[in-house]
Amino acid sequence: MWFKMHPWVFPIIIGSIGVLYLIVNIAAITETKKIQARGSDHHISGIPFLGGIHLLIAGLISPIKWLALLCVLDFTFWWFLYAIFIDAGFNKSDNTEKLTQGYKPPKKHAKTLKPVKASGVGIGDVLVFLMLLAFSIAGYIGGNVILAYLAGVPAVMLFPYLTLKRPYFKADTYGILYRKASGFQYGNTSSIKWEQVDAIIIDNHIFTIDEKLGDISECELNPDALARLDAFAGCTSEKYEDMAEWIEEGFFIAVKQHEKGAPELIEVGSFFKQKDVSQKGEMIKDLWQNHFNQALKGRNEQ
Repeated sequence: MWFKMHPWVFPIIIGSIGVLYLIVNIAAITETKKIQARGSDHHISGIPFLGGIHLLIAGLISPIKWLALLCVLDFTFWWFLYAIFIDAGFNKSDNTEKLTQGYKPPKKHAKTLKPVKASGVGIGDVLVFLMLLAFSIAGYIGGNVILAYLAGVPAVMLFPYLTLKRPYFKADTYGILYRKASGFQYGNTSSIKWEQVDAIIIDNHIFTIDEKLGDISECELNPDALARLDAFAGCTSEKYEDMAEWIEEGFFIAVKQHEKGAPELIEVGSFFKQKDVSQKGEMIKDLWQNHFNQALKGRNEQ
């Protein structure tokens, strides 16, 4: 009864929230550009889609339904379409071609060495999203605006995670392909060939290639071992003490300095459940070892 007597109260409140989200997103992108102009790769997170979905809801429940078209003012929707259909960084195909170019795994190893894959989205995430979406649609159809709003907003908040910010990781005989979301960005897929890998760090152990022995050598983490890696160039005992805790309890791949990029440290553990880390670590080491063996074989044949 109160809603019927005041048809503009809810639309104005919800629409104002939507405009606030749009302003926050614009401010996040503006500040991110200023920071990156100074040479930093830091991102300030925004909130994709929430501004548009609030304006859409406000228009649909208002006396003037065409106001729902104002939802197109949410530029994150257009950015989403650009990321999917135009931006090559969002797609894995181009990066896969970079990995496979110039190297083909021998057939006898292709069956025994299984790729290591992971995605940050589980079945539970999808079920929760579908359930919230169903409640939201049911609310609108049944005229229950409150139910539709309470279910629809959380569903919209899950959508960027399920579609745009989904972590992805794959290691095979060609190399490593991975994507991590970064702040407001939709995430770019990166490719790394095995010859670019400097070391694999699992818990408090570091694994490196010993070309003299033709094998992977293992040693406990220490400042001297890290300082030999490009990603930890100049690591001193003092610096090591500061970062020892998060390194010794994690799972990382250190990437060498190469022509087109700086050295990197990929946190692989964040792609997998904690109980799977040791198993995945062994599988990734096997893939790395296989590549090294094939490289040695090629040198000997020459």
